[in-house]
Amino acid sequence: MQLRSSTVQATKRSASAESEKEKPAKRAKTDKKVAAKKTGKQAKAKAKAETKVVKTKKEHTSKAESKKEAKQTPGELEIGDAIPEDVVLEDQNSKQVNLLQLAKKAHILVVFVYPRASTPGCTRQAKGFRDEYDELTKKLKATVVGLSADSPKAQQKFIERQSLQYDLLCDPGRSLIATLGCKKHPKGTIRSHFIFVDGILRVKKVKVSPEVSYKGALEQVKEIVAEKK
Repeated sequence: MQLRSSTVQATKRSASAESEKEKPAKRAKTDKKVAAKKTGKQAKAKAKAETKVVKTKKEHTSKAESKKEAKQTPGELEIGDAIPEDVVLEDQNSKQVNLLQLAKKAHILVVFVYPRASTPGCTRQAKGFRDEYDELTKKLKATVVGLSADSPKAQQKFIERQSLQYDLLCDPGRSLIATLGCKKHPKGTIRSHFIFVDGILRVKKVKVSPEVSYKGALEQVKEIVAEKK
């Protein structure tokens, strides 16, 4: 019995010793798994962060490019540019008007652009040019026309209601409005005014108030006339 008991105890001690030997190996294996899992998570987090940075850069670039496109349309007229020869629009009487020919004939041509006929701000702008019409045309020898995306019928009503002495041009597709740089994206018109001398763009004022439009145009025409003396 003693021999058998001794043998059992020896076997237990041997198994315990082997178990103790295996523990460091198991811990090392577990540590490796934890480290690998941690490294994997870190790698995924890094990749996700890098992807986010790239995406943010792309979005920023895209927004910047969109703003640039909105700010300046391809083919947009700048100071010193001539009116394209093929710009032909209808006036309030549905009569075809070649803008370049009109500008050359007028010598000094003032074109004020408004969003929509018979609306409050546009009415103030149109009435301002109406009130300054005699000084602009008789004293300073300039020609004044209005421009919007309205139809000939709407322009004619605007003229009759406000007793306007000048023609109003129609650009329903906003092609000239875009060329002038006052088309609002994706659609719409920005209040502006432009002054051409012999068909060449001399003054370009985009995004102005009704009062700044007609008062500013008057002063700018005066300056142009003074230079000629």
